[in-house]
Amino acid sequence: MSQNRQLAAIMFTDIEGYTALMRRDEKLAVAMRKRHRNTFERTTEAFNGTIIQYFGDGTLSTFKSTVEAVDCAIELQKAYLKVPEIPVRIGIHVGDIIHSKDDIIGDAVNVASRIESCAVPGSVLISDRVHDQIRSHRHIEYQFLDRFKFKNVETPIPVYAISNEGIVVPELSEVSVKVNASESRSFKSFKKKAAMLLLALVAVIVVLVVNGKREQVGAVYENLSIAVLPFTNMSIDKDSEIFTDGVTEDILLQLSKIKELQVISRTSSMQFKNSEKTIQEIAKALGVSYVLEGSVRKYGDKIRINAKLVNAINNEYLWAENYDETMTEIFDIQSRVSTEIAKALKIELSENEQYNLNRTPTENSEAYRIYKHAQQTLNRGSGKVEDLEKAVALFKESIALDPNFCRAYIGLSDTYLEYIYWGRSASKDVLDNALIPALKALKISPTEGGSYGTLGSISFYRFEKETAIEYLEQALDINPSYVGGYDKLAWIKLFDGHLDDAIALFQKVLELDPLSTKYIADIALSHYYFQNFDKGIGILNEALIAHPNDNMLLWMKGNLLTGNGDYKEAIALFNNRTVGINTNWMLGYAYGMSGQKEKALEILNYQLEKSKIKFVPPYMIAVIYMSLNDKENALLWLEKDYEAGGQGLFFWGLKRDIKFESIKTEPRFIALLEKIK
Repeated sequence: MSQNRQLAAIMFTDIEGYTALMRRDEKLAVAMRKRHRNTFERTTEAFNGTIIQYFGDGTLSTFKSTVEAVDCAIELQKAYLKVPEIPVRIGIHVGDIIHSKDDIIGDAVNVASRIESCAVPGSVLISDRVHDQIRSHRHIEYQFLDRFKFKNVETPIPVYAISNEGIVVPELSEVSVKVNASESRSFKSFKKKAAMLLLALVAVIVVLVVNGKREQVGAVYENLSIAVLPFTNMSIDKDSEIFTDGVTEDILLQLSKIKELQVISRTSSMQFKNSEKTIQEIAKALGVSYVLEGSVRKYGDKIRINAKLVNAINNEYLWAENYDETMTEIFDIQSRVSTEIAKALKIELSENEQYNLNRTPTENSEAYRIYKHAQQTLNRGSGKVEDLEKAVALFKESIALDPNFCRAYIGLSDTYLEYIYWGRSASKDVLDNALIPALKALKISPTEGGSYGTLGSISFYRFEKETAIEYLEQALDINPSYVGGYDKLAWIKLFDGHLDDAIALFQKVLELDPLSTKYIADIALSHYYFQNFDKGIGILNEALIAHPNDNMLLWMKGNLLTGNGDYKEAIALFNNRTVGINTNWMLGYAYGMSGQKEKALEILNYQLEKSKIKFVPPYMIAVIYMSLNDKENALLWLEKDYEAGGQGLFFWGLKRDIKFESIKTEPRFIALLEKIK
């Protein structure tokens, strides 16, 4: 039997309740099926579709044009909804199929069938891939339902409902119930016909896999881990440095979508910008087996990108390529680089991975340029209000140029969350601002892991634990190298009392971001909440050998020293930092606990005056009041902190924070803990 592969839009239809109708009224059922087929044949032909098979009360067809497939489905439902109605469900997906004389098979067929099986009569449900190809066609209206995990489908699929006038849009609850139901009758029938062909294909695949394994004998690597080093900027154009760093970051993002590959985060990789270290030295520092290096030359609207993949174990080049293209093809280059690296590492990409790697985030080069500028501003990591404000303005400018640029919405939402992380604004005020673009990003592209990561962070800061876990796990399912997802999940585990699970997640964070002092400090802080102060201090002492002047590590060590009661040493450490001595609330706490009340009051009064003109996290003021044994004011300011939305990690940790030991039996304190369960 001859076979060929092709990309197609696949449509399943099915008459709901047909079998029961046959038992009740065979004549009516036969008449209904005849009308259904006549309408189906006429309409499918009108929209250039190909009828593959009939399955009793259902159909399978394919289309070369996704838009024509959806237009056909809309016309079919309009016809079927005319009195007397025919209760038809329709599902459409796009993907690679194997086409023989009488059948088609492939994962895409399975997905299309699953989508159809959870539709309701009168509705047309489509996958995210169909949505991506129709969203610029304004005559087609749609509504995002949710991301569903279908049986025998590797990853959850975002599903949309066509919402043109007259078409039924199912309730989310209706679809959710059907997702867990048994396979649709049409697909069961179809599977029987495809079974023999599938068995033959499996045999072929086994042979290919065995041969592939043989080819790899003697070339087995330690692990599939890679670092993308900052590409060298060979240009003299304005903003060329930003563009070059942007190319590096986007290739890194693309590679992180490959599940078999562990990708080091930009925070650690970027530390080797303009480094004179050898590839092997860098690989050892980052704990990877492979390194991608390259250069970018930009001249006008032309770009040349050179990329090389190095096996860091033996310092051999596995793959190298030069790309000479126009600016409009930058995303195509990034996709090709990622795909070629997967091939060089003998990673077989799934259909979903191929799709995600080949997606174009924006067609607007100016929107992309401004987006990269916004990203660079945000990634400075300084937490300065002026930088955050600038990043917000740039992301909004990028969105204005391309209202469907998903990553720009994610960047905008993440910038708002930085206000919370750095204590620059009340969580309550910021979270609504962050939520709007995050939801917009999810609607535009439910396959973008960053959308779920941002929504997970928002839920985390809202103390919505179960929702946060769900979003963060979805983000990691799409992007297994997403550092922030593991970090937030670690904190949730920790505050639930599971230190070992939290430490395991933090270790995963450090595998992906080994040079981040922030995450080293996080692990040390996790020991603070279990009063393992010496263990946390030991971690920090080791890190300070490599980073002796890192303000985050020094601050965290001072924090753990106060837990041990070593206030004098903590004070000396806080005063040796290069930033914010007079604004350091933990220094105020250490002064108060050591009996130096006047110095503690000096910092407290500074914070109180500052809070009159700009936001100061009330939690920090409450901490200083605790050191002065002013429990009433400490409780008052903790309550203010909750009213302001809660100060992130610190408020989550109230239950385990030794600083509040003396008020843990106070009814007002207990009431606060009840609110953040």
